[in-house]
Amino acid sequence: MIAAIDLGGTRTKFGLVQAGRVVSSSNCPADAQGSLATHLNEVLTRLRALCDEQHTSIAACEGLGVLSTGLVNSQAMRVMGTNGKYDDAVDFDFVGWAQQQASLELRLENDARGALIGEWRYGAGRGADNLVMMTIGTGIGTAVISEARVLTGPHFTAGNLGGHILVRSGGRACTCGGVGCLEAEASGWALPELVQGHVQYRASSLRGSDTLGFHELMDHATRGDSCAADVLAHCLRCWGEALVTFIHCFDPERIIIGGGVMNSPEPVLASFRKTVRELAWAEEGQVDILKAEHPDDAGLIGAAALFY
Repeated sequence: MIAAIDLGGTRTKFGLVQAGRVVSSSNCPADAQGSLATHLNEVLTRLRALCDEQHTSIAACEGLGVLSTGLVNSQAMRVMGTNGKYDDAVDFDFVGWAQQQASLELRLENDARGALIGEWRYGAGRGADNLVMMTIGTGIGTAVISEARVLTGPHFTAGNLGGHILVRSGGRACTCGGVGCLEAEASGWALPELVQGHVQYRASSLRGSDTLGFHELMDHATRGDSCAADVLAHCLRCWGEALVTFIHCFDPERIIIGGGVMNSPEPVLASFRKTVRELAWAEEGQVDILKAEHPDDAGLIGAAALFY
């Protein structure tokens, strides 16, 4: 049994994993702007409660796998940099914390890489050794496995910064400091501004919506709202063109898509496949584009798989 924590920007997931199966899990609000140590201690308390429910204990676990946002040095077990989330993680001693608070050996990895490892070992990536994963949500996370090895690079950025490839020269300002990044043009955090800045917003059924995410965007687009349909088409095109770039850079057998947009997978996957057919220098059928098999649990499964 491995204890696992997936630190998210809005929700933190945690659970107990055994042989690629989530035995028990839950989640709680994240505290990305607060103290990481305080938040991790609260999560550990919740993990202990899960252990009690399973008639076991934290001490009986074989290790603690943690996934973090930002750039992660998985060899030194430290976070190298974040983008406005858990900024104190850079100076946090994850290994020391796990030993002091739980007497457990720790493994640390970037959250996108962890999710891909979970899908590779136990999900949509099984049987393939060349994979790209893109998770579309509040931000856009990416990770790459090439020739059965998780791509990291000498600075641990390789394959991880797909959300910050440039898709529109002179486009929108991004939180990373770039201009025209994929995240700035087509992510959850950018979506309200994309919609509100559209020329048809005043006449849109989206005007005045209390919540505005990709679920709402797709729903209004399906019901014939021109503003929603136009913004959705823009996002789909940006994501699809990014996949073409990933194909040209990494030559994957499969691309796995995760995140909230996969609540309505068929239109999204159909759009991606069409864009890839039109623009990628690849033979028909060379790359499979698939929905993540474990959209909610891939991170926990992958965090546990860091020990295998």
